[in-house]
Amino acid sequence: MKILHLLHVVCAQAFYRWAMNEISPMHPDVPKIMLRQQQLAEKYRRIWA
Repeated sequence: MKILHLLHVVCAQAFYRWAMNEISPMHPDVPKIMLRQQQLAEKYRRIWA
C-alpha cells in the first residue's frame, strides 16, 4: 500500500510541475497549484519517515 501512495504522490508532483510550466504565471489557479505542491511534498516526506 505504501508503494501505491508513493506512486500517486510522484505522479501528482510530476503533473503539477508540468502544469506550472504550461500555464501563465498570472493564472488564478497558480496559488492553488503551489499549495497542492507543498502538500504533496509533505506527504512524500511522511511516506519515507
